[in-house]
Amino acid sequence: MIGYAVDLAVEEFNTTPPLMAYNIGNFPSRVVLLQLTIIHLLTSVGILHSRNRFSYSDGGFSVDTETQDERYQRWIQILRTQVNPLLQRIKVALNIQGGWGAGVESEYAWVHGWYGYS
Repeated sequence: MIGYAVDLAVEEFNTTPPLMAYNIGNFPSRVVLLQLTIIHLLTSVGILHSRNRFSYSDGGFSVDTETQDERYQRWIQILRTQVNPLLQRIKVALNIQGGWGAGVESEYAWVHGWYGYS
């Protein structure tokens, strides 16, 4: 289940625009990978607990099983609010780096050289 959650985390990162093709070996941020993996694990476990939830009452005695749904949802929401801005900043930085790598010089270098300055 953990391996599947890691795969889902990598896929979510890769399919968030701009599209990329990272894998576990070259993933750009271990923090984002960890948080997305935890989010997917909590989502899976939360769905399982929601499915198994039932209330039982007999002769004045009642039992409510698997009442932790809201806790999973809160943890997922907390982690999402932390990871989404970080994910967007990393994607923007990687996109800029890919488009404007170290090989592209500023036009100021060209103008500076034009006037005989080195």
